[in-house]
Amino acid sequence: MRTKRSLVGLCAALAMGAVLLATGTAHAVPASHGTSSGRIMTMPAAPKTARPAALLAVAPSTSPAVRTAYAGAGGGVYCQSGYFCASAWDPTAGKFKIFFFYSCNRYTLSNWTDWAEAQNSQTGGAVASLYGSGGGLLQTVPADNAVYAVNWSPVYSIRNC
Repeated sequence: MRTKRSLVGLCAALAMGAVLLATGTAHAVPASHGTSSGRIMTMPAAPKTARPAALLAVAPSTSPAVRTAYAGAGGGVYCQSGYFCASAWDPTAGKFKIFFFYSCNRYTLSNWTDWAEAQNSQTGGAVASLYGSGGGLLQTVPADNAVYAVNWSPVYSIRNC
């Protein structure tokens, strides 16, 4: 019986490894949605509190989910026209996780802390709004392609349009 359990565990571990190898890393250049104009968003220095990930560290995420990419401190990411792009420090990867918001929606944020950046490359003057825990407006980001420093700790949701 012990051999049978070990064999089942080995098969499950091999299958999980194959899935992890097949997923790969996200690319920093988004797929085309309209015009090709946009701007490079350069990541800031890692947060002062950044250190090797603890076992219980959790990656930042959104609901609903959006396309993401990673960039190290000082790395650049292209924020294509039509997108609101935002970065948050990911302690599980030791890099900035960049979120590409395209569809007009209100997105709930999870595990976004510290300072990072946002860039609004949307068209038609779409203003992105950042909201706190009680739903109150904290900050807006105009569609001017400028890169803004944002303290994500008090932000609980984003409306990109």
